Amino acid sequence: MATAALDRPLPLEAPTTVETARLRLRPPTLADAELHHALHSDERLYRHAPWAVTTDRAANLRALQSWVDVWQQRGVHYWVVESRVTGEPCGFAGIRLQDDGTANLYYRFAAETHGQGIGREAARAVTVWASEWAPAYVVSAVARDDNPASGRTAAAAGLVPGEPHVIPGDPVEAGPSRAWWLPRMTVVRGAEHGLDSPLREQMLDLWCAVNAAGGAVGFTRESPREAVAATLDEALAATDDELRTLAVLRDRTGRLLGFGWWIRSADGLFRHTATLKRFMVDPAVQGRNLGAVALAGMHAVARTLPGLEVCDLTYRSGLGLGRFYARMGWTEVGRVPRSLWLSADDRRDSVWMVRSVTGAPVKAEGSL
Repeated sequence: MATAALDRPLPLEAPTTVETARLRLRPPTLADAELHHALHSDERLYRHAPWAVTTDRAANLRALQSWVDVWQQRGVHYWVVESRVTGEPCGFAGIRLQDDGTANLYYRFAAETHGQGIGREAARAVTVWASEWAPAYVVSAVARDDNPASGRTAAAAGLVPGEPHVIPGDPVEAGPSRAWWLPRMTVVRGAEHGLDSPLREQMLDLWCAVNAAGGAVGFTRESPREAVAATLDEALAATDDELRTLAVLRDRTGRLLGFGWWIRSADGLFRHTATLKRFMVDPAVQGRNLGAVALAGMHAVARTLPGLEVCDLTYRSGLGLGRFYARMGWTEVGRVPRSLWLSADDRRDSVWMVRSVTGAPVKAEGSL
């Protein structure tokens, strides 16, 4: 009988190798046995859970073999993290898909690399990958309250602290650990996005907060709440769950952290395209990786839209948004210089970017 995890297959185009500014995450092989044993037998890495150290080489080799097997069966598990420059491995990070629909975030790095931000960089890449390619799973992590470094890594990757969690096999006297949960992007349908829904007021509050923080979502810092409300109501009224799809980012408590729309055209010439509109994330969580998590979640939603091949968006220059979108696989294809009038002495470019729905390179037809 198929397990629950296998009933949630990953897309065939899901990448198995991930690269960041400094790191490459790749599937493990048995050639990584020495690294696996070194990290799982190093007492320095288990200061907060000394009972979990495994010094048995044979046991560690069996564990690594199980990782390799899971990769072959499910298409993702724990990656080897190595330097993009030297190829030198420094640790492990990834997710373990579980039959209850959760995906456990795991990271462990050589003691010599601590303090360099490597764990943070790798964990952030993993949660973004999971949001885009494993959206059916709820990503969680477990960290002890007396291990603040692990908690900081989870928070930097976008996870939010939750309830106490007892790990099976941990000594009773050690007390519980804590569960951390990654906010998820989900599609909102029907009455939930109605003008009289609780969501409407939450979206209005968030949009106004983004404006006040200097965000570029159709308004300026000085824009009145009433103007934002009118635009929001128009967008909600037009949301039909077919050509206009609304998705929201919420944490485990239901708190709204972001939202965005995919807008499709009724024109048959553009039936294979969709435009990302009004995409925003609460400025209160800026720096927590949740912008990337939310956009990756929007990419996952796009893959569910029938016949969709190419996505596009426009953004306002001057805020570094182009670098953010480029890191997420978007390509600039044009800009209108100084076409946005923010004030008499502040004009910005309107920039157009595209991305294939699978993340593969977009190739122009090219004729004149």
